[in-house]
Amino acid sequence: MAIITRETDYALRALTGLALADDFLPVSTLAEQEEVPPDFLRKIMQRLHQAGIVESSQGPFGGYRLARSARRLSVLDVVETVQGPLVMSECISRPEICGRIDYCPFRRRLSALGAGLNAKLAKVRISDAANEIQSAREAAK
Repeated sequence: MAIITRETDYALRALTGLALADDFLPVSTLAEQEEVPPDFLRKIMQRLHQAGIVESSQGPFGGYRLARSARRLSVLDVVETVQGPLVMSECISRPEICGRIDYCPFRRRLSALGAGLNAKLAKVRISDAANEIQSAREAAK
């Protein structure tokens, strides 16, 4: 099972595209450039808008843009917005489901692994991806 869902992957692509844009981008344009199904992207963008990650504008020049700097937006922010909290095992987020919590040899280890993954994802910024794409574009010229 993938840790990052397709929906989150599409959200990351869209946010990176917005980080590279100068202004609002229509969903149709964003979907085409990021190779994401437009109807699916509309739903994702609505969720990101509700979370305050993007802002929207109506009208012929409307669309979406980042609501905050790409430097302040981590992969973990996006994962948690789209998928919810990442945990290695359900018993970590819902200890009441298991009677072995006090002596389970795996819970502590899995919890530490999950915390480490979350810490690493929190360090990866949307701006990192945007900068990498921009550098590749400039090198290709």
